Amino acid sequence: MKPVHFPANRPYEELIADDPVFNPAIHLCLEYPQDILTLADLGYNESLIQTPSSVAATSCFRVLSDAGVEALHHVCKQLEQFTTSNPRIARNVRGGVYRSKFLRDLALSPQITAHMSKLLHTPLAPHGMGHQLAHLNYQPLTPGENVDKWHWDTLQVDYVMFVTDPQKVEGGEFQYFNGTKQEMAKLSAAGKPVPADRIIAPAMPGPGYAVLMQGDHVVHQARGIKEGERITLVNGYTYLDPLARDYTAIGQILHADPKPVVIAEYARHMALRCETLLSDTINQPDYKIDVKAQTQLLQRARLELDDAILQLESLGHEEMRHFGD
Repeated sequence: MKPVHFPANRPYEELIADDPVFNPAIHLCLEYPQDILTLADLGYNESLIQTPSSVAATSCFRVLSDAGVEALHHVCKQLEQFTTSNPRIARNVRGGVYRSKFLRDLALSPQITAHMSKLLHTPLAPHGMGHQLAHLNYQPLTPGENVDKWHWDTLQVDYVMFVTDPQKVEGGEFQYFNGTKQEMAKLSAAGKPVPADRIIAPAMPGPGYAVLMQGDHVVHQARGIKEGERITLVNGYTYLDPLARDYTAIGQILHADPKPVVIAEYARHMALRCETLLSDTINQPDYKIDVKAQTQLLQRARLELDDAILQLESLGHEEMRHFGD
């Protein structure tokens, strides 16, 4: 898998004061989930599935060692001063990878990327937008207020990992809907609550455990807590399969991140995708395929660029999508 290099420049100047050095041999403890839920299990039929993986979500599995949890929590506490809010989330930190090299190296870790690719049965790459890497959610200052509302994500794949111990607080569960986006939309439009028997809350044994999911297909939310501390990390990925179209809803991201940053990061992300699509043509040209096949390779990259240009040219205000609490 081609390594993803991070930009030399950054949109924010202020860094955290005490940044540990990420060491995968010390900070990682990668394990496997016991259960896998497929898109078909959620009710998606083949006409609604356009991804290279049939996996919808996993049960929880360990990602970080105890030392990794301690180091990440130390970083998150320093980044808490940079929290912002948006119509969905009361307190979050985005772009922390520009302020902490530990967080950046964790988000871009080739070991974690390879592990997540294996779980999803398709190659992944860390998302090309810095603000889609290692997004941090903190508990709201109002006790009991949900950390995040029912929603689906603005990217293809991500994992949600607890930085703090979920066993030490009341509430704070990560939950997802046992159904499709379309079913949730109908419930919401009818003003009906989500049936309790259709809510799945994966058991989280402790900090450093995560759930992997296709975030743009799995509707999920994060419950509030009455007291204590709750921090989670969400890391985004993109498919390397050349037939998998990008799914980055930049109009939604504008609610969370500064517009100039969104535009620059999105352009970089799509350039990275096109570079991946064309890398074999550049480095290992096939001298045996005909002109039609060669043309299709170039058209695939052009299609990505055309989509990106259309998104940027039509960029405007849109309401943030979510289904409430």
